[in-house]
Amino acid sequence: MKKKLIVVMIVGILFMLSIIVGRKYLDKKSAEKEYQDGVELIQNYVTDYLVHNYEGIEKIEWQGVGIEWRNSPIYGTSLFGNYVNSKVKIFVSKDNYFTVRFTLTDETDYDNVLKRYVESNSLNPENTDFSIKSDLENTIYSLSQVEKEEFNKLKKSSKGSQDAKVVYNLSIHELKH
Repeated sequence: MKKKLIVVMIVGILFMLSIIVGRKYLDKKSAEKEYQDGVELIQNYVTDYLVHNYEGIEKIEWQGVGIEWRNSPIYGTSLFGNYVNSKVKIFVSKDNYFTVRFTLTDETDYDNVLKRYVESNSLNPENTDFSIKSDLENTIYSLSQVEKEEFNKLKKSSKGSQDAKVVYNLSIHELKH
């Protein structure tokens, strides 16, 4: 009888643990889906803006959704909002590109009524242009004159880059620092 009671208690404890672990896993997956939806807003906005307002772009390649989960002994696995982002490689030729990073908390806001991310006021042409300009300058700063000339093809223009190849990516990957 005692052995049967011990077995039942062990099975019960294992069952409870599996429910707790399963719930945490589902909560994490739900959060990741929300982050993917928010980053998708950013990717669509930035891609559309680049294609319609910059000429000289051959390819726009998104690098997925970077998330840095933190483990807390008190709160468990959690996420600090600054650590959800997506990087985009903007190619001006087959081998030459520069990278721009967009962060979920900078370009979107979470709407508690809608229960989803929405574009924030900071996701606008001025800030997008600034990000492109500054990251392009950082990329070409240490290049030779010949290498810099390749990037001169990229310029703001109403002509745009309608033939640019676009690669979207919403897969989750762990950020490494």
